[in-house]
Amino acid sequence: MTAAKDTSIIAKRLVQTRLALGYKTQSAFAGQLGIGSPQYSVFESGKRRMSLGVALLIQEKFGISLDWIYRGDAAGLSAPLSTKLKRRK
Repeated sequence: MTAAKDTSIIAKRLVQTRLALGYKTQSAFAGQLGIGSPQYSVFESGKRRMSLGVALLIQEKFGISLDWIYRGDAAGLSAPLSTKLKRRK
């Protein structure tokens, strides 16, 4: 898989995750992470691959596994979140 395609897939997963968590805007989600919306939006748009630092913030704040963020492995997600994500596909 190319880096660009990988970044695009991660970006789609981030959008799905944010919406499943109930955050309609990137700004609201970024605010919960304690980062600026412009910093976060480049990850969801696929312009940049998500940094490990921001991925760890998402893990700490929402319990989202790094395996889900980077690899799409939903095994470590809570059942309610996993169900919401399946509905969004």
